[in-house]
This record gives sequence, structure tokens and C-alpha cells, in this order.
Amino acid sequence: MRTNLHLGWADRLGVSGTRLRIRLAAGALALANAVVYALIGAGVAVVVEDAASADVSLAVFGAMAGAAFLLGAVLLWSLDNRLVWLAGAAFQVFAIVAYFDVAPQRTPAYEPWGISLKVAQAALLVLLAYLAVTPAKRVRVRRSAT
Repeated sequence: MRTNLHLGWADRLGVSGTRLRIRLAAGALALANAVVYALIGAGVAVVVEDAASADVSLAVFGAMAGAAFLLGAVLLWSLDNRLVWLAGAAFQVFAIVAYFDVAPQRTPAYEPWGISLKVAQAALLVLLAYLAVTPAKRVRVRRSAT
């Protein structure tokens, strides 16, 4: 008995190609954010001149933000759920607004790491918004029995 199951793994999962590529790209952006936040938490990426005087420990901040973005990457790669994408988009809006709200209170107010993160988060917001407003289209898998 011969089957015609030479379809790609995305087709077997029943996910459209464009939507899957967007989820993979969004997951990669979330993972990149997680890495940068981990570097900030470890003190490798310097975002403030005097970290000792910061109100919140940068290690705790970096670990929490990094874990949140890592979770986001895992969710993007493992499921397709509009409510999760809406929550993720809301989280991006919060992160972007919070940065620009807190930035004037620290020295330096804006630094390359923070601006780079906000650019990546704005791109992630666009991808999450697309995923949230467009319905998932299931691909029908055709199997032929011969």
C-alpha cells in the first residue's frame, strides 16, 4: 500500500503557510527580546549609568521580562489562539508605553538597547495584531489511498 504523505510538516498540522511564517517570525522577535532582557539582567547590556541606585533590581527585571518574552516565543511557536495574541499585543503596548514613561527618570533616559528593544517590540506588536485580527485558515490534508 502506497500513500501520498509527502506533504510538509506545516501542511500536516493544518496551518496555512503565511500565517505559520508570521508566527515563526514573531516567535523569533520574542526570543530576541528575551535574550536582550537576559543580557540586561546579567549586567552585560548596560541600560543605566548607576544600576545600584535603580528602584528595581536589573537582575530581577531582566529575568522577569526575559521569561515573559521566552514564554511568548514558545506560545507563538506552539499554538494559534487569537485571545493569546490579543494579550500579547496588549503586553507589547504596555512595554512600549512604560519604557517611554520611565525613561526620563533615569540616566541616560534613552540608550541603544532600549530603543532596539522598542523597535523589535513594535514589529512584534504589528505581527501579533495581524494574528489577532485574521482568522486561522485550516488547510485540508488530502490523503490518497492507492
